[in-house]
Amino acid sequence: MYEIRKDGGVIALTEKPNYIRRHADGFYILCEEEDAQGVAVDGTVYRLMGHTGLDELKEVQLIEKDTGTVLQSSSEAVGIAFVTMTERGDIDGVTAGEHAELFSPWAYPVAYTAGQIRERSGKLYKCLQAHTSQGDWKPEDSPSLWVGISDPAEEWPEWSQPVGSTDAYAKGAKVSHNGKHWTSDVDANVWEPGAYGWTEATA
Repeated sequence: MYEIRKDGGVIALTEKPNYIRRHADGFYILCEEEDAQGVAVDGTVYRLMGHTGLDELKEVQLIEKDTGTVLQSSSEAVGIAFVTMTERGDIDGVTAGEHAELFSPWAYPVAYTAGQIRERSGKLYKCLQAHTSQGDWKPEDSPSLWVGISDPAEEWPEWSQPVGSTDAYAKGAKVSHNGKHWTSDVDANVWEPGAYGWTEATA
């Protein structure tokens, strides 16, 4: 595969460049590489770096690339875009969960920020509040820090009594308690839903 570069940027990828040269009558004709003066890209003719002729045209450079490397780079770029769009809220959790392999696995000790999404055991979890992860704060065991997003049934994890500020619920956290769904009204929420600091979700 070849990259066709102009002014340092890639303008085309091709398996077989359209080599051209100027005919004696003034028009362009296709030719073999050894006879080429330039290449045609989407109907535009460019002078080929290192070849003579067509000096009045803009110059391009051909760089041969390994096809597998180019495709892998393209796939990685698509994966990064997918993760970014999911964390921004443009892609729903169920759809994201169908491509969980694109997300970085949860690890510790790592400083996570609210909104980041990580994979663990094939499921995706969204960080609810900034924290530095610890071995005993696994996403599935830390509903105040993480919420499962790849399975709709896990949108409202069961509330568990926080032991202190390190595992208190963040504002906006969603939980299930006593058969109802609740949303935290405040940060550092250690109270039981229904007692203080929570609003029952009616929809």
